Amino acid sequence: MTGTASILVVDDDAVVRQSLARVLEQEGHRIDQAGSGAEGVQMFENHGYSLVILDLRMPRLGGLTVLQHVRNSRPEVPILVMTGYPSLENAKESIQLGAFDFLPKPLDAAQIRTVVARARQSGTLNPKRC
Repeated sequence: MTGTASILVVDDDAVVRQSLARVLEQEGHRIDQAGSGAEGVQMFENHGYSLVILDLRMPRLGGLTVLQHVRNSRPEVPILVMTGYPSLENAKESIQLGAFDFLPKPLDAAQIRTVVARARQSGTLNPKRC
């Protein structure tokens, strides 16, 4: 998969969202930002994103719920889950629910570029991950 992607970044931390957007926009991608899980679900339903990056811990509607919604709605869309509270349990649950990758915060620019490129090149998800 080449060219630009339409990416939705869902995180309740504006600094994280803006940092990710800045890095990915430099790569030529179109980035939309949602400040909550509910806003992320609504935006996902209204736009055709080719990738979703979302925070695991958010008030009210958490990342795992958003992940399940995206996976049920459009299972072909890669989802990158990130968190400032990484644990083996969180990583396993995210991957079992269909996340393409699980990333501990803070993320650096090179890491996010690499993971986004890998997710985009993967095409559809590995059925064993769903």
